[in-house]
Amino acid sequence: MEAKKTAETRQLRDLQARRQCQSARELESSGDYEGARAALSGLWIRIGERPVIEKLQSDTQAEVLLRVGALAGWLGSAQQIGGAQEFAKDLLGESIRLFESLSATQKKSEAQTDLAICYWREGALDEARVLLREALAAATSPEGQLRVLVNSSVVEISDQNPDQAMTLLSAAASLEELVPDSSLRGRYHQQLGLTYKRLSGAENLDRALIEWSAASLYFKQAKHIRYQARIENNLGFLLLQLDRHFEALLHLDKARNIFVALKDTGSVAQVNETRARVFIAQERYSEAESAAFAAVSTLEQGGEQPLLAEALLTQGIALARRGRHQGACSIFRRSANIASTAGDPQSAAVAYLTMIEELQQLVASSELLKFYREADDLLGTSPSKNNLTRLRLCGRIVTESLGKSDNVESSSIGGSFEQKILQFEAQLIKRALDQANGSITRAARSLGITHQGLAFIIDNRHNKALGRARNPKRIRRRSLTTKQ
Repeated sequence: MEAKKTAETRQLRDLQARRQCQSARELESSGDYEGARAALSGLWIRIGERPVIEKLQSDTQAEVLLRVGALAGWLGSAQQIGGAQEFAKDLLGESIRLFESLSATQKKSEAQTDLAICYWREGALDEARVLLREALAAATSPEGQLRVLVNSSVVEISDQNPDQAMTLLSAAASLEELVPDSSLRGRYHQQLGLTYKRLSGAENLDRALIEWSAASLYFKQAKHIRYQARIENNLGFLLLQLDRHFEALLHLDKARNIFVALKDTGSVAQVNETRARVFIAQERYSEAESAAFAAVSTLEQGGEQPLLAEALLTQGIALARRGRHQGACSIFRRSANIASTAGDPQSAAVAYLTMIEELQQLVASSELLKFYREADDLLGTSPSKNNLTRLRLCGRIVTESLGKSDNVESSSIGGSFEQKILQFEAQLIKRALDQANGSITRAARSLGITHQGLAFIIDNRHNKALGRARNPKRIRRRSLTTKQ
């Protein structure tokens, strides 16, 4: 009798724990993170303390670890709690090992997806990609597959790969109608909107608005107020791109008020960063500095380094526009260092390019050259189209600055003034030729000079170094039918 009673007690305890987890999952899905935490009372109290699972069966232990790990990640992000993502990662990793031992493939996939989100928040995009690929391979339900693909698109958008994000979301299109979860369907349309916005162009911006309208409806059905506020923030950002600043601030203020009411300090910080960008566009630099400073102060407390690097960049621009150039330079360097340490070389490169753009009249030519080289190295061999355009423009700024300089020290730039000009010119031309697959015409167009002008420069100044980078001359036959 005693053994039977003990077994029944265990079953009851497990059943209660699973019900708590299910309730917490539903509340988390609607954005009510504090409600989800309350639903787990008796099992878990706060971030940093392990859930009480010792008397539960293995499968229930795994479920509790998954739920607490996922929720700790969301709470840590919303409240910018230091160490929260590491705590969440530990619990989710433990749940994955348990699900694997139980051959619970779908649950393992769910835990891997949540773990990938934690890595993404920290800026570890490659680790997130690996986990999401494994999660997709293990996902068996349409809901699980859609969730993985949507989160994979989040990673690609963060890494400035909108084309890859669109490929992932296109693969998810057939799954969306099979999933009843309004919140997840809303996230699908939200990501589509973000992807269209990143692809730019008037037609894509219109598509972004359509997708965000659909997302807003689904979030309303799911009663996900937090995500509805994120749509408002996205709309503010899009309107900023369209130079509709007054309307942008209306949406941003609405988003900010919602996040303040939810005590979501992390999201308030992100909205403040967007507001700072609008203020910069309006030349309201003092207000921009205040908004950016507020964003940085909050984001410094959490572990989401990519968001902090981005906010620092905006703060640096505001300081530079206010004439506080030394402070701006320090902030830009910090942004670059944080982005680089977080494993985001593209964002680190953008920080150096921004330094050139904002401080070109106030920094020595040799320093501008150092910034350019840092950006060039960080961008690597496959920079985004936008970053490549900025790199070329900054190259011209640096070249002009070197040309105007009368007192460039040979020790600081490694050779005579004339040699450095030639080396820098050759570097710019080689990159343009590489990007144009050796085509003089396309390379000249990207550099803003004529075909004849570029050919003359190569033949007379860089023939030995760059001659092989050019396409070999071909004898062209005239044809009445073939377009040249």
